[in-house]
Amino acid sequence: MAVNDMSAPVRLLRCARIRTMAPARAPQVVDALAVSGERVVAAGPLAELRERFAGAPETDLGGGCALPGFVDAHIHLTMAARNAVGVDVAADVTGSEDRLARRLRSAAVPLPAGAWLRASRYDQVRTTGGRVIDRDDLDRWVPDRPVLVVHVGAHWGVVNSAALAAAGLTDDSPDPHGGALGRDGSGRLNGVLYEQALFDLAYPSLARRRPVVPAPSEEELLAGLDTASDMFLSAGITSVGDAMVGPDELRLLQTARTGGRLRQRVNALVTYPHVDHLIAAGIRDGFGDDWLRLGGVKAFVDGAVAGLTCWLSEPFRGTDDHGMAVVSREELTDLALRVHGAGLRLAAHANGDRAIALLLDALEHARRRHPHITTRHRIEHCSVVDETIVERIAALDLIPVPFAGYVAFHGDALVDAYGEERLGRMFAHRRLLDAGITVAGSSDYPCGPYEPLLGVQSCVTRRTSGGRVLGERQRISTGEALALFGTGAAAAAGEEGAKGRLAPGYLADLVVLAADPFEVPPEELGRIPVTQTWVGGVPAWTADGAR
Repeated sequence: MAVNDMSAPVRLLRCARIRTMAPARAPQVVDALAVSGERVVAAGPLAELRERFAGAPETDLGGGCALPGFVDAHIHLTMAARNAVGVDVAADVTGSEDRLARRLRSAAVPLPAGAWLRASRYDQVRTTGGRVIDRDDLDRWVPDRPVLVVHVGAHWGVVNSAALAAAGLTDDSPDPHGGALGRDGSGRLNGVLYEQALFDLAYPSLARRRPVVPAPSEEELLAGLDTASDMFLSAGITSVGDAMVGPDELRLLQTARTGGRLRQRVNALVTYPHVDHLIAAGIRDGFGDDWLRLGGVKAFVDGAVAGLTCWLSEPFRGTDDHGMAVVSREELTDLALRVHGAGLRLAAHANGDRAIALLLDALEHARRRHPHITTRHRIEHCSVVDETIVERIAALDLIPVPFAGYVAFHGDALVDAYGEERLGRMFAHRRLLDAGITVAGSSDYPCGPYEPLLGVQSCVTRRTSGGRVLGERQRISTGEALALFGTGAAAAAGEEGAKGRLAPGYLADLVVLAADPFEVPPEELGRIPVTQTWVGGVPAWTADGAR
């Protein structure tokens, strides 16, 4: 809707303080917004807007501080919906091997005979003391059905013998392209599945055949979507970049959209196996509407930071293990050329510095071949960088999407593998911003905490949950950190003109906080209560349950 389109009635929203996050020349702090339809048409003093829009109904947002609704550029909405159908074994739920075993056993009891038990968010560091469980553990705990336990990083998982048999995997099975089958010292499968080996078993958007693990029913997934959406809204998230969408996930989102059950705006990153269908159909980034749109093509170059499978120039500390690449140079170069040449946005997962360098090679080649195409591509996570990498990112005008909350959430657990020096230059928000690069905010939930304010606190303090500071020189200001989840994340989706500000022409998506984050000590940012979340000028969630 254009700024001057007043076809919908104007409503006034007032609050003790509204931070517009607008450019310096525009009002920064106001006490009222004028909203028409789903968009802001004016921001300013309440008295002035009352005079300008005489008779407009008013809604009082209370005595807190309103901000633009948080935009998470890389989160897994549909994966969270699927996980909600299974059992959560996160460290805050389990916390020990014995409790993990008991939780899996009890979750298996009500299931029909032979049904799969799927568990998610397993953390070997916090739950099993650094030891990775294996098929023998799962065989002892749940011997009578196939079991899949997915790591919190979602790039590897563990299955029992029944699951291996259901998947047709034996000790003689070769590693799949782009993945690996874990084995013990004798060559026997130990039940650990890495990357494509896991994807083929359980991830419809990435599997090269129909996954072995049966999909939940549509109604179960819609209920899971409701649960995940409510959780994200309670943290002030009004828009998400769903970072792993295939046909099944897109169908679910479309069903939710038409049925009025899509409560966040979704920018869908369609996984790379489906890119040829998009190109053949002539679909470009931005296809869709303000609620559900195509935002790019998701691809993978390496593994995970927390899963210790990212591809590094320097090996994990105390080992000769450099992690793994999941794609060849030729495959990545070809994909980048096809995506860029079609005018689509590539959103490539690359954590380690070797992976990032390989991706930059591919994108530089694509830009040379099609210099007239100026699509801004993304680097998902972009965790381990150096000065040369930063310079190349700036030259290509790419948008990195680093983890915002990983220092706070995973930092203590990562020190042994990466070392304090390397961790001090990972998730390099300060270095990237200082180079003039647009940086987007991301939780990567369920791989990290979904609450944006926890991510903001982590970026501002660089302090782990255990109190250790990792990378003090990478600290950024509160305003810069909030912008990651505003205009930065919006730019990663090509929506910087619609999201991240409460200004004329922008969507009336907002979050109301109990305190002004600019006036709260950095170490308390993550504890500011969210009291209301509005999407399109309409309340979507309130702390008291009223909507």
